[in-house]
Amino acid sequence: MFNGAVGREQLEWLDGILQDATKLKQKVIVCCHLPLDLCASSQEALLWNYDEAMNVIHQYNCVKACLSGHDRKGGHSTDSHGIHHRSFEAALEGPPGTDAFRHIDVYDNRLLLCGTDRMQGTEMSFNP
Repeated sequence: MFNGAVGREQLEWLDGILQDATKLKQKVIVCCHLPLDLCASSQEALLWNYDEAMNVIHQYNCVKACLSGHDRKGGHSTDSHGIHHRSFEAALEGPPGTDAFRHIDVYDNRLLLCGTDRMQGTEMSFNP
């Protein structure tokens, strides 16, 4: 096995951040190098304790998307709580002479991931 896990202190920190975001009526994008959803990634690339992290995240309605890397092929899914999971393709594996970058346009009810060349675009809609 490779990858890693999120420790107890980090999970408690995440819980506190999501509590605060909920009180402030904020929308949250969770960013983690390792994917948190099997449908957006291969099992080998997942955070070891992704289920513990998602148990914390699923307690709150403020999380709209989880963005990750590590699984070089990329992927997208929407979980049972309506949270989008987007694993990014590896920019370093682009053919020579091509562009490999993205930007995200953020709206009240969606994220629009705009990619170039082999970097796929994705629209992630959610309830405001």
